[in-house]
Amino acid sequence: VTSTLTFASACASAGITVLIGNDLGLCGQNHCSRFETATALAFISWFTVSPSFLLNFWSLASR
Repeated sequence: VTSTLTFASACASAGITVLIGNDLGLCGQNHCSRFETATALAFISWFTVSPSFLLNFWSLASR
């Protein structure tokens, strides 16, 4: 559950970053670099949590 929620929040953050940076062009006013860094760290945390999720799901399914 945690892995899925982390991935969903990372994807939502990436979408907001694209909206603010590319579509609206308001990157100077909204501190885009901080938000992009937070989004990158969210994806990195998902990559670290997902092996645990897959291992636990596999052990549950093999019972």
